[in-house]
Amino acid sequence: MTWGKNRIVKKETPRFPILTGETPLQPLRRFSEHAGAEIWIKRDDLTGIGVGGNKLRKLEFLLGEALDRGCDLVLTGGSPQSNHARLTAAAAAAAGLKARLLFAGRRTGPMQGNLLLDRILGAEVILTGKYGTKGLLEAMEEEAENARSAGLNPYVIPVGGSTPVGDWGYVLAWRELESQRERMGIPPFDEIVVALGTGGTLAGLWIGGFLDGSKTRLTGISVWETKERAIPELRGHAENLAAWIGVTPPPDESGVEVDDRFFGPKYGVPSEAGNAAIRLLARTEGIFADPVYTGKALAGMLERIRRGEMAGRRILFWHTGGLPAVFAHAASFEEDDGS
Repeated sequence: MTWGKNRIVKKETPRFPILTGETPLQPLRRFSEHAGAEIWIKRDDLTGIGVGGNKLRKLEFLLGEALDRGCDLVLTGGSPQSNHARLTAAAAAAAGLKARLLFAGRRTGPMQGNLLLDRILGAEVILTGKYGTKGLLEAMEEEAENARSAGLNPYVIPVGGSTPVGDWGYVLAWRELESQRERMGIPPFDEIVVALGTGGTLAGLWIGGFLDGSKTRLTGISVWETKERAIPELRGHAENLAAWIGVTPPPDESGVEVDDRFFGPKYGVPSEAGNAAIRLLARTEGIFADPVYTGKALAGMLERIRRGEMAGRRILFWHTGGLPAVFAHAASFEEDDGS
């Protein structure tokens, strides 16, 4: 595969095809009128199975590697309402693999949203009593040893699927976007806005744009970490991905920004601004966002526009999915319903 300024060549990587094709790239005309800026959307909420979401781009390659290694069990983790866990369970089902989901804490909460879908998909759920990506990874490695002792061949996927193999999916997503844009005759976007969680999606887009010599600015709206913590983690993902591909990483963070002003009370708790942004997108375009990730990223983008921080820019909002969280947090929409 070759493209872009650096003419990158990447060897073939095992892939389990999940996506049904390119996800839509479309203008948000009525939403843009309300926002006061030209805004487009990349619909990675429509990636295919399991209600869709950005993690399927990563899982195509993660499960491809698992199948290539002859694995029969996939282990991953997150919160009990993890989008990544739900999509891992769905992708594993499609690949004929067992899925074991290791969740943070000691309680799952009500059987709704992503957790309900995990159960319907037949995934095994384990409460670890641990928190944080490091603690959950330790729990996954321990469970992997237990699985090996039982005669299984497990494949461990860290929280969010943010490994070089997984993040490669978003390097290819960058190329998909650029191919669509060129075919549609759309000038390059000035800025791309995406929700920032574990950082793998943004890291993949960053490396993809860097390899293309793109001048498009990338902005991650953090949903849980301060930028002092998020930027080094993002840089680490980008450097690991570049090393895995076999290219030199970007020399600095001049083309990427992390904004930590909009995650509200805390991770996983809806914000009033986020829910308002969800309503605006739904009522102007008929498109749903979620209150944990994309709603907060939308709210951050709208506020940045209001403050004049994105004046004159053609903006792309990269929708990463998460619809089941709307149902898990239904009460928050009743409490602050402005209709």
